[in-house]
Amino acid sequence: MKREGWIRGIDGRWILRFRYDWESWDQNPMVWIEKGKLQSNRIPLLKNRKRMRRESAVKLWKDMLETGWRRIDPQWD
Repeated sequence: MKREGWIRGIDGRWILRFRYDWESWDQNPMVWIEKGKLQSNRIPLLKNRKRMRRESAVKLWKDMLETGWRRIDPQWD
């Protein structure tokens, strides 16, 4: 099962991808968060990737949506 979510910033430039870290899920649920943008050739430029506890990732997701970020369809693999 693939569990992930995508959001885009208000300016349309930056994209965040949230996805489960399945290796940690049973004992200490973690989520990978990738920040990137699509270049003009549609190839993603990934700026950073971090891993955080599920609870913190859920809070970040909700906070971003409250500040104007919007859910989007997947942008890269």
